[in-house]
Amino acid sequence: MSNGGNTMTDYRLATALAKAQGAMSNVLKDSKNPHFKSTFASLAAVRDVVIPALAAEGVAVVQMPGNDAEGRVTIRTVLLAGSEQLDCGTVATTALVRGGNEAQAVGSALTYLRRYALAAIAGVAQEDDDGNASGPRNGDRRPTPAPQPHPALAMARAKIKSTFGADVGVAGSEARREAEEFARDTCDRSLGEALADVDCCQTILAALASR
Repeated sequence: MSNGGNTMTDYRLATALAKAQGAMSNVLKDSKNPHFKSTFASLAAVRDVVIPALAAEGVAVVQMPGNDAEGRVTIRTVLLAGSEQLDCGTVATTALVRGGNEAQAVGSALTYLRRYALAAIAGVAQEDDDGNASGPRNGDRRPTPAPQPHPALAMARAKIKSTFGADVGVAGSEARREAEEFARDTCDRSLGEALADVDCCQTILAALASR
C-alpha cells in the first residue's frame, strides 16, 4: 500500500473517524468462493458495516480505480469530511484472466481491492477464508506426505517369492505358472491383480500360512 499526502486542517476528521469506528462491528461471511470451496465477506457486506457508520459522522469515502507503472489494477481510497480529506493510500494487484474475459478479470480485481482497502481503513476485521485460501503458495506449505502402501502388499509379494521361487517374476517360468494358478485358485484373479489388492494379499498370506 502506498501512502499519499494527507491534508487535514484540524482533528475533526480524525475524531469523526474514531466515532464511526466505535460504532462498527466486524464483517461476517456472506459469499462463497467455488474455486476454493470457501466463504468470505463480500464488498456489499463490508460497505453495509462501514459506510453507514462513516456517513453518520459526516465522512464520505471515495475509491478511485487506476493502473500503476507495472500495469496492475489499483484502488486509491480517500476519506472526505467537509473541506478536509485523508488520502488512505493505494493498493494494487494483477488481474487474473480466466476464460479470456479480461474485462471481468479487471472488475473482479477492483472489487477485491475495494473491499480490502475499505475494511483496512475502517479498522474492521473480515472473516476471510477466501483471502486465506489465496494467500500462501504451494511452495510455502509443507507438502502432503504420500500415503504409505498397506504392509500386506509387500508381505504377500515376499511370501509368494519365497514359496514359489525367485523366478516368479519371470514370465513363462514354472514358478510364475504355479504362482498364477495359486492366485486364481485363492482370489480368482491374476497374480498381478491379486498382489495389488489388500484383501487378496491378506487372503494369500492366510492361505500360504496354512500350507
